[in-house]
Amino acid sequence: MRVGANVLIREQRCVQSYNWSLQRPLGNLQWVIDELGAYECDEITIIRPVRAQDTLQTFKQDLAQLRQLKSLTPISLGGGLRDTQQLSLLQGLPIERLVFSSAFIENNVSLIRSASQIFGRQSIQCLLPLKLNANKLSVFHSTKAEYQNIDRLDLAFIDEFANEIIIYDTEHEGEYDTFDQRLLSTLQTYHSVDYGKLIVSGGVGHSTVNWAMQKGLASVLIDNKALHTEYAIEGYKHAL
Repeated sequence: MRVGANVLIREQRCVQSYNWSLQRPLGNLQWVIDELGAYECDEITIIRPVRAQDTLQTFKQDLAQLRQLKSLTPISLGGGLRDTQQLSLLQGLPIERLVFSSAFIENNVSLIRSASQIFGRQSIQCLLPLKLNANKLSVFHSTKAEYQNIDRLDLAFIDEFANEIIIYDTEHEGEYDTFDQRLLSTLQTYHSVDYGKLIVSGGVGHSTVNWAMQKGLASVLIDNKALHTEYAIEGYKHAL
C-alpha cells in the first residue's frame, strides 16, 4: 500500500485546509514538493480547490507553476478539470495522473473518455469529497459548491472509468486520525467497489493507515500534517 500526501494550490500558492472550509497559507509549491520528497512520500496529489470560482486565466497561471516543478515523486493533478480545452494544456506537465471530481459527478462521459484516450485509462482518478450525517451520505459537487445526496451519483460509471477512487473525508480534513471509516462501508451499500482501487484522505492518522492496509486499500493520502516533523511520512510507513 502506498503512503502519499495531498497538496492544495490556490492562486499559485500552497494552502492548508481544515474541515473543507478554513484555509491558511503554507508556502511555495516547489518547497512543499521538496519537503515531501525528502520525507520519502510515495505519491503527491496536487488539488486546486477552486470550486465554482475558477477561470481559464487562473488555471493557466497554476499550470505555469506546475510546469516548473522538479520532482522524482509521482504527481497527480486535479481541481477544475472540466472541459476538453483544458486537457490540451496539461500535456508536457510533470504529472502521471489526473483527478476528476465534478466530471464524474456530472457524468461527463466525453471529457473522461477524452482524458483516457490522451493520457491513458490508468491515469484517471476520481475524487469523491464525502460526509456522513445521520447515516446520510453526501458528496460535494465542486462546480455547484454544494453537497448532494450520494444516490444521485452513477457509481457504476465511476467504477468503470476511474482507475482509482479517492474517498475524501471533508468533515475531518486537516485533523489527525479522525477519518470516518463508515464512509467506505456506507458507500459499498450503494455500489460494491473493489477496495484495491480505493484511496482515503482527510483526517488520516496511524490507526487509519493500519485499517487501510488491513482492508487492502491502494493508498492513503496525508493532508496538512505531512509537513510536520512529528507526522512525517516515514512515521506513517512504520505503521505498515
